[in-house]
Amino acid sequence: MNTVKNIFKKEYMYLGLLTVLLIAGAFFLFSLTVKGLERNDSEALNEYFEILEDEYVSSAREYLNEKGYVNSGVMLNHTTDENGMRTYTLSVHNSRFEYASDEKIEEIKEALEGLSFSDPRCTTGIKII
Repeated sequence: MNTVKNIFKKEYMYLGLLTVLLIAGAFFLFSLTVKGLERNDSEALNEYFEILEDEYVSSAREYLNEKGYVNSGVMLNHTTDENGMRTYTLSVHNSRFEYASDEKIEEIKEALEGLSFSDPRCTTGIKII
């Protein structure tokens, strides 16, 4: 009987309460750390693709300027599916395309596709307006 009374002493109750609070706090901090790591991975991946996108648009503009299509409108859009695959569409506008032959337009499309970044999580389509 003496041991049962010792269990209910205030010192042991405080120790038990402290133990429960420490376990709950550790669980809470662990869950925050995991969520933070997931967010950082997502942010890093987005930054990686932003750099690739900027480089692709710049190289597409340079190519078009070299071919005589100066001041072309170049816009890159993307969609991301649930698996993380990205589908890009590079839209290019220049009034001189109205007078270009179909072979010339296909040549430009192929060249622009060749400039695209080659990440296995991405596909790129070219749309000349």
